[in-house]
Amino acid sequence: MLKGFRFCAALALALLSQLALAADGALTNEDVVRLSKGGIGDAVILAKIETSATAFDTSVDALLALSEAGLGDEVIAAMVKAGHAAPGSGAAATRRGGGAAGRPVAGSTFRDSLGLGGEGPEMVVVPAGRFRMGCLSNDEECSDDERPVRDVVIAQPFALSVYEVTFADWDACVSGAGCPHRPDDQGWGRGRRPVIDVSWDDAREYVAWLSSETGAEYRLPSESEWEYAARAGTTTKYHGGDEVGVNRANCRGCGSQWDGDKTAPVGSFAPNAFGLYDMHGNVFEWLQDCWNDGYAGAPSDGSAWLRGRCDERVLRGGSWSLSPRYLRAAVRVSYSTGNRDRSLGFRVARTLTP
Repeated sequence: MLKGFRFCAALALALLSQLALAADGALTNEDVVRLSKGGIGDAVILAKIETSATAFDTSVDALLALSEAGLGDEVIAAMVKAGHAAPGSGAAATRRGGGAAGRPVAGSTFRDSLGLGGEGPEMVVVPAGRFRMGCLSNDEECSDDERPVRDVVIAQPFALSVYEVTFADWDACVSGAGCPHRPDDQGWGRGRRPVIDVSWDDAREYVAWLSSETGAEYRLPSESEWEYAARAGTTTKYHGGDEVGVNRANCRGCGSQWDGDKTAPVGSFAPNAFGLYDMHGNVFEWLQDCWNDGYAGAPSDGSAWLRGRCDERVLRGGSWSLSPRYLRAAVRVSYSTGNRDRSLGFRVARTLTP
């Protein structure tokens, strides 16, 4: 037994030594897989990621390969976050309008400067890729409007706000005379809580103002973009598996301190592998698409479906007030464009141009 322990310890030390010697070359996907297969625990791997220079590949194919290699969500999420941060900086880069400098790097974050001063929402670059859209579990929770399951191609990277748009973001628009509606926070607080009590029409006013202030093309995400980003390379009901888990989201029955009572401050739970927070729960998110009762005839190129019942628009993600089944990545809901509710919010997308 002791001999076996010494062998395992020696192997672990050898692997760590090899990585230490290669530190100048940056930690790679292959290095992390070797550590995991060599018996190194997640806590040690996470510490290594946190303290090393990194050059991780976080394309969709690479993320799927990491999952198939047996790496856990926490390690993969840490790789996405660490691998594409600006060198020498723990903060998002700031710029004014236009596109990313050079080729957009998946997982990199930035904020656009506002013309009136300050910054817009923090954005993360979502990689190009393809996925299966709809109710993949094919069980009793599936709804007819989540079918037929289909292949969708996201041909170009795009940016999505890391968090749902907050009251702080919205109040800047109110101060800048871009958003006439001042929503009620229900006494839950403003600041970093997601803005609520906003209609689709209100959300459109915000993205128009943000585009004008930054000189960039902001918009609501398409339904395909949203589900692709929410799944982040997974095929399960939630990005963390087929169960929502305990204290991983805010809903009625999710095990958080805010369950069924109120919104949570954005970023209160772990992100998915694309570095996005609160894709499941907290508030429903308005999308571009007109409502249709199923996917027959829907675009397969990631663009918004702008035909159908356009006086109603799609909402995704579930909310603090509903049970976990309504937080599934495939769930679709519609609401009239002028309606406001304390469960309704949104996040923004940004087109990336060369």
